[in-house]
Formats: sequence, structure tokens, C-alpha cells
Amino acid sequence: GEAVGAPQTRPCAAQPAHPPINDDTSDNFRSLGFRLSYGAFDFLDLGDLTWNVEHKLACPKNLVGVVDVYQVTHHGADNSNNPALLAAAAPTVAVIDNGARKGGTAAVYRWLRNTPSVKDVFQLHRNVQTPAADNAPPEQVANDDEACRGEWIRLGVDRDAKRYTVEVHGKGTKRTYAVK
Repeated sequence: GEAVGAPQTRPCAAQPAHPPINDDTSDNFRSLGFRLSYGAFDFLDLGDLTWNVEHKLACPKNLVGVVDVYQVTHHGADNSNNPALLAAAAPTVAVIDNGARKGGTAAVYRWLRNTPSVKDVFQLHRNVQTPAADNAPPEQVANDDEACRGEWIRLGVDRDAKRYTVEVHGKGTKRTYAVK
């Protein structure tokens, strides 16, 4: 792989340290990811990569760089979304592409909220298995009920790539952010 931007050698940014977990023997650790840049705007989607691979992308060199928006890895599963990666990528916005009973775990939501750079978290579905405190605010969740209505979250980048907007269809929620 190619290192995006100017990687910096540094100690692992996540404290306390997040040790490796059991090796993933599924195909998920081979998942492909990408960083999309449009002008100064940067978006990161690492597919279904898992914890140990994410750590290698973040420490001791930040190979992903700092991004504006992070599509939360592996549907928001807690065997992914290593806090070391979250600290390295330092996104302003995180979007969890979860189902009502798949992903979007309480642990991942807390890790995102505890990442200093993250201003807002959006979810495709409310996790019906966790309390409200472990879900994004209702106006930032596209589908509230387990019976999915097919509502969506849209990300748009202004032509000059200085601002971007996240819209939750059906809720009227639109938030605009400055690009880093």
C-alpha cells in the first residue's frame, strides 16, 4: 500500500493503549478501504477491516492521514474501529452504516464520542439493542424503527471543497462543516 499524505512517526495516540485482539480468520481483515479526496476534503472508508489491521494503519505511522469524514468501519462493530485509528484519522464527522440489530455497538459509539475531533456522529439505523445514550441523537439517525423505511444519509461537498454537508433524509437534518 501507498501511504497517503505525509505520515508521521509517533507513539500510538490512543491512551490507554489498545492491545491486539484475537486474529480475525474471516475475510474481513483482507477488506479493501479507500481515502477519497476532493480538493481539501478527505473521506475515509476502510470497509470491514478489523482491529489489528486498523492499528497497523495508525501506529507507529499514521498511514491514513487526517480526514474530514469517517465512514465507520465494519458497520460499527467493536472488533473494528480501533481507537488508535480514530485518533490518527481525527475525523470531524463519523457515519455509522449499521442495521437495527447489526453493528452500531455501544462501545463504538462511545469510542467515537470520546475522540476529541469528532463533532457529530450519524447513524443509518438506531441500534434497537442499546439505550438511547449509546445511539446518535434522533435527528442524526436516518431510520428509527427496526422496520426500515429506507431513509438515507447524504454527504455533499461544495464545489470549492471548503465545506461539506451531511443530510439525514426524512428528518430535515442538515449540518454543514468546514473542511480541515
